[in-house]
Amino acid sequence: MANDERRSETFIREVDEELRRDQLKALWNRFAPLIIGVCVLVVVITAGYRGWIWWHERQAAQAGDRFLAAIEQIQSGQKAEGEAALQAIAAESGAGYASLARLRLAGEKAGEGAKTEALADFDAIANDNAVSTPLRDIARLRAALLALDTGDVEGAKTRAEPLIVAGNPWRHMAREVVGTADYQEGDLKGARDAFQEIQQDAQTPPDLWVRSGLMIALIDGQLSEATTSPPAESSAAPAEAEKPAAPSAGESQATPSAQEPPSPQSSAGESPATLPLGDEMPSTLPLEGEGPAPQPNPNP
Repeated sequence: MANDERRSETFIREVDEELRRDQLKALWNRFAPLIIGVCVLVVVITAGYRGWIWWHERQAAQAGDRFLAAIEQIQSGQKAEGEAALQAIAAESGAGYASLARLRLAGEKAGEGAKTEALADFDAIANDNAVSTPLRDIARLRAALLALDTGDVEGAKTRAEPLIVAGNPWRHMAREVVGTADYQEGDLKGARDAFQEIQQDAQTPPDLWVRSGLMIALIDGQLSEATTSPPAESSAAPAEAEKPAAPSAGESQATPSAQEPPSPQSSAGESPATLPLGDEMPSTLPLEGEGPAPQPNPNP
């Protein structure tokens, strides 16, 4: 009995394995083309992606070499050739070096004095969504500085204020632009607040921290002068109060002026006028036509 049960279990197990094998074979025959196609597609996509990365890096390396060569040409005096190379990079290369070339060309225009054209180029880069955010922020800050240099105070503030956010690496210089613009407009309180924010930021660069401290000291001095200096009308009032009152008509002929000394009155035939000359001088002067005055006798 025990042997028969073992034979039956072995037979059942073999049948189950055969059925499972037939099911797997049927599934493979049905889905084999799809599975093979998916595997081939994954390999092709991976190879294409790696190939695209290699091509992009190669193009970026070539553009970088061309960009550096153009910068060297400009620095060596071949300005026209260097700017032509930068324009070609800006037109042909990808977003990275193309944006750098556009920034450099705008900076060259600003250096040559074409500030209006340079400002328009910086604004175009700042508003181009194809440019990376860090480069757009640089273009916006350069435009704000250029607007401040040309006297467009409101334009400088409008361009710099969006950069004053936590985590933006250009927020310190943007605050300096806003503070300088407020100072030029005469808003000393707003300028002081902007420079105070620079002082309170722990990540402020040292040179900018020193400049902001100097501006705060300058503004504080001007604010203290404005609060302590008296108005012009109050300073003129005491001078008029000290002025003596004009004498009346009856007093003007009877009383001599206090500021004028009495003038000696003499006429022909009268005795000589007496002058207050002191004890060591003779008390009288001779009249015209007489001899010298008699000297006092020391021996009475």
